[in-house]
Amino acid sequence: MYNKNINKMDKIQKDSLALKTYLDDLSRAEKTLAIEKIADGCIVPRRTVYNWIHGLCRIPALYMCKIEEILGENIFNRVTFCEK
Repeated sequence: MYNKNINKMDKIQKDSLALKTYLDDLSRAEKTLAIEKIADGCIVPRRTVYNWIHGLCRIPALYMCKIEEILGENIFNRVTFCEK
């Protein structure tokens, strides 16, 4: 059970780190705009986007696809989790 939770946390941290790294490369105004676009496009509160960025909850695969579509960049390191 403990090992399963560690693997789950590693996956959450890997995805959130990828999103955080992408957003940290933007200017403050661009980052704010990107977070608003993600929240509006995924139809989630901004708080959820911040939870994704800080690794407090996992980013569902469909939202990863939507985030990449919104931002127009490949952010997450996935083999094939969505078709474009």
